[in-house]
Amino acid sequence: MVVRLAPGASVRDLKAALRSSFPPAQVAPSFHLFLKGAKLRLDAEVGSLAIGDGEFVVLVPFTRSPQQCSSVSVPSQEQGVNPPKQPEVSAAASSAWQDIMDDLSAMPSSPQSDIAPKDFYSSSGPCSGTGRSAEDTPPCQSSSIGSSRKRKTACKENGNGSPESLPSGENGTAEKQKRNMSKKSGVARSAATSCHDTHPLEPAEMAEHLKQGLGKEGQIVHIQEIPSREASFTELPCHLSEAMREALASIGISRLYSHQALAQDQLRTLLEMKNEFHTDIIVKIYDGDTPREDRLCIRDNARLLITNPDMLHVSILPYHGQFQRILSNLRYIVIDEAHSYKGAFGCHTALIIRRLKRICSNVYGSHPTFIFCTATSANPCEHVMELANLDEVELIQNDGSPCGSNSIVEVSYLFAEMVQHGLRCIAFCKTRKLCELVLAYTREILQESAKGLVDSICVYRAGYIAEDRRKIEADLFGGKLRGVAATNALELGIDVGHIDATLHLGFPGSIASLWQQAGRSGRRAKQSLAIYVAFEGPLDQYFMKFPHKLFGKPIEHCHVDSRNLKVLGQQFACAAYEHPLCLQYDEHYFGSSLDSAMTTLKDKGYIINNPSGPFSSSMWNYIGPERSPSQAVSIRAIEHDKYQVIDKLNNRLLEEIEESKAFFQVYEGAVYMHQGVNYLVEELDLSSRIAFCRKADLKYYTERRDYTDINVLGGEFALVMWLFRHMMCSASDLGTECANPHETRGIPDRILLYDKHPGGIGIASQAQMLFGELLLAALELVSTCSCTGAAGCPNCIQSLTCSEYNEVLDKEAAILILKGVIDYERAYFEAEDACQQS
Repeated sequence: MVVRLAPGASVRDLKAALRSSFPPAQVAPSFHLFLKGAKLRLDAEVGSLAIGDGEFVVLVPFTRSPQQCSSVSVPSQEQGVNPPKQPEVSAAASSAWQDIMDDLSAMPSSPQSDIAPKDFYSSSGPCSGTGRSAEDTPPCQSSSIGSSRKRKTACKENGNGSPESLPSGENGTAEKQKRNMSKKSGVARSAATSCHDTHPLEPAEMAEHLKQGLGKEGQIVHIQEIPSREASFTELPCHLSEAMREALASIGISRLYSHQALAQDQLRTLLEMKNEFHTDIIVKIYDGDTPREDRLCIRDNARLLITNPDMLHVSILPYHGQFQRILSNLRYIVIDEAHSYKGAFGCHTALIIRRLKRICSNVYGSHPTFIFCTATSANPCEHVMELANLDEVELIQNDGSPCGSNSIVEVSYLFAEMVQHGLRCIAFCKTRKLCELVLAYTREILQESAKGLVDSICVYRAGYIAEDRRKIEADLFGGKLRGVAATNALELGIDVGHIDATLHLGFPGSIASLWQQAGRSGRRAKQSLAIYVAFEGPLDQYFMKFPHKLFGKPIEHCHVDSRNLKVLGQQFACAAYEHPLCLQYDEHYFGSSLDSAMTTLKDKGYIINNPSGPFSSSMWNYIGPERSPSQAVSIRAIEHDKYQVIDKLNNRLLEEIEESKAFFQVYEGAVYMHQGVNYLVEELDLSSRIAFCRKADLKYYTERRDYTDINVLGGEFALVMWLFRHMMCSASDLGTECANPHETRGIPDRILLYDKHPGGIGIASQAQMLFGELLLAALELVSTCSCTGAAGCPNCIQSLTCSEYNEVLDKEAAILILKGVIDYERAYFEAEDACQQS
């Protein structure tokens, strides 16, 4: 809300204005105003107050004694016969008032002499016992007014999953403020009235429990029950050796699921099996966490290697001579979670696989068989054929795995309910900070409802050091932990044992990802429960209005563009470093674009003809500026330079974060959360890339505000429309200018999408050639979409990656703009044609 005052207005005038329009002041008209811990004098001019950026004024209500109340009561002739009805105070507002009171209680009992000029303040602080005037009594509640730009933000996420400043400022609304003022202490107070029972419940019983408890106010909009399915088995293949049969029997397997190739829990299961083989089979993980002192032994002895595209790209293929024993005997390449290889990352991976096949065949004479695993792709055959450059594949799609019944509901629930009632649970959150907040809130709730379970939950996310991640995985698998709040780091590739329930805070970005997360539970043929909690944004609310879209719509298609010229150039340089390029032989691996790409690399000085040999005119060696070109090519925009976050108290490494995020997350004065604990960053050492911090009992966290300005060179304006159905890319490849209704900076009127990868990967140039086609297709898509809301839906105008949560959208306006641009384009080219003809 906005309070307008005349020039030269005093604090007394400000208090009068607040009593007439500010709900908390109307509820408690007796209050003091404090700035920097000191009470403002009534005759001080508001315009003279030294209020800096990030500072705020605090409103502190107090209760009068009967004598005090009578001496300042409003005359009866102004009140009329009946006293004015006081506005109701919402629970959220009461919670926020108490939170600020908690903050005030930590302030000094009297203002410090260096806080601000004495003229503006009275002699008593908010909790002082001296210097009281007739109004002064100890405050019981408090609220605040002032700058909406302050960095100290209430510890509560708003419905869109982004922090909301307290107060809402001049661009906020009273209703939105009420929704977002609740903080952590409010969570604890509500826990006192929530379920304190710890009786074990099955997933189906938990669904009923939520309907009668946390969801009794109608928060559950849809329940979908998926019938359970018995496992479909097939006998062990007859060609399996006796040693393999004995190994399988040792872990209780006498039959195989009819659809599998490998167990999800690859390493753990294989290690259990190998004890039964008559010969020692060494199974090892070879990734970025593998100690360097162990790598030589692994290369020389491992029979089965578990790795990833990143290691293939930067460690294995560039130095393939060190892996001669493995590559020359390579029989099978198993690629799990094949649907995750899409967009720019999938494009790079497709060419890395081609590099691997080329080295195996041309240098070591091996021709391995590929096995792909995916459960959430609508086009598995087409996808893996493009991914690995295969002419044909055999599809095995009869799902023989067991499946428990699975309910997806939306409800205002507490993570603690699952833990209290014995359900092992993963709470999937979209961001690292959300994970930390969920953990902090849930621990606070359990402190009230089931204190003994506080340490049975933790956070699992990227950034944690490998040792901590392995410990969390072991504790979760072994049952020591009942639940984790996790990013999608637990979505793929890790079998964490028996999980009963999954919680999903906000739509994860794709239906395939939602099902992938939900599939982490019910893996032992038992019942499972999945709960989708929607944010307030249009995208989440769309699925709340049309939940059947989550069940009836086909899983999204996976797209890989292995012919992207930008990526081809990068990958060809890597391939030339590994083994000389030859157009005659290597076109089989890399396609018809090899010739033009080699010409470009030659002109840039990256490759040169092999000076000797029978095919000297067609063999090209790498001579580029990089010692190893793969080190300079990021296949999924992962940064190699990272900052360490160190706890100063014990010099312990908490975690590592990417360099680009360090300046937003661990700047001096930032509050950094780790396993639900607040740390205050005291120093950011740029030379050593270390952020030093210490534990701090704070009732706020800091929130970055990131502005990205985009300048388009070479034109007066830029207008681009986009459809993934026309381009082999993913939303992570593209950035967009999303409108912010509260933005005060000047931004051009335009619709702009841009290539998010540094230097680009050629998406914009592809769009330019299809511009007219894209416009027409976009108009047809939006015009024919059956959704009725003004904000559209994910099928027409909503973007899954909008940084402003699709807040400013208008379907009718989109149609008008599209028609206008199409008409303009048509008229422009008609005029061009007429000019050329004349």
